[in-house]
Amino acid sequence: MSPPGGRRCPPALLALLLGLAGSRGSRECQTRAVTAGGSLCLVPEEPPREWTQVKWVVKTDSSTRQQILRATKDGVFFYPRDPLHGRGKFQRENLSLCISPAHRADNGVYKFEVENSSGFFSQCFRVSVWEPIAQPELRSQILQRDRGWCRLALLCSSPGNVSYSWACAGAAPGEVPGEIPGEIPGEIPGIPSRLIRRLPEGAEPQICLCNVSSPAGWSAARAQLTCPGIPGNFSRWTPLAVAVAEGLILLLVGSCCWWRERRKNSREG
Repeated sequence: MSPPGGRRCPPALLALLLGLAGSRGSRECQTRAVTAGGSLCLVPEEPPREWTQVKWVVKTDSSTRQQILRATKDGVFFYPRDPLHGRGKFQRENLSLCISPAHRADNGVYKFEVENSSGFFSQCFRVSVWEPIAQPELRSQILQRDRGWCRLALLCSSPGNVSYSWACAGAAPGEVPGEIPGEIPGEIPGIPSRLIRRLPEGAEPQICLCNVSSPAGWSAARAQLTCPGIPGNFSRWTPLAVAVAEGLILLLVGSCCWWRERRKNSREG
């Protein structure tokens, strides 16, 4: 039998509807990246024109929710335990929060909350602060020499949690010709990358570029890969030179045999 006044909404469904109503006006967190020492402005998208109160709060990686500031029509008030320590600035024109200079400790989720006569609106920003990217260091090494060829390694390293990518002159984007199968460098953050190539001896230097990047920026360095020729390397002799050398060797061997035989005969006589 239904209660007086008709059927009521089940408690579970009622809680779901209330939850949806409470999240009205909220949006998915936007991602923002900045290098340490740089400047960052968090600008809400389409905030209400008429508002009575604005708040900026943050939940950092190492702490709980902290209040940064509260703004009303009368002015802007920073909380005594402002986690930005005076590095935050509120822009009344667009209700944004600007941080300068950014510190590594500023990593976290920043939330913009505004109240007006229509209700409550909020938006969040997921902020990551990265160390400035140093120019990568490149080191080359000859791993193996064959007849007329060199197997070379180029190691690229940079401090910090960065990703690596390679490009060589004359190669299409994403392709590095001359690499050894199974040793194509990957883009694993934080792990130095190694490029393996096989070049002909005495060929023109091949220029390769190592690019390191993070969400906040990038840097690059280039190096030349060469396989220098070895003086006296038989692999670079012409067929005529090889034939002459073989003839000289046979002549020397024959002379030695003749001389030994002559000394033997002279002793027996």
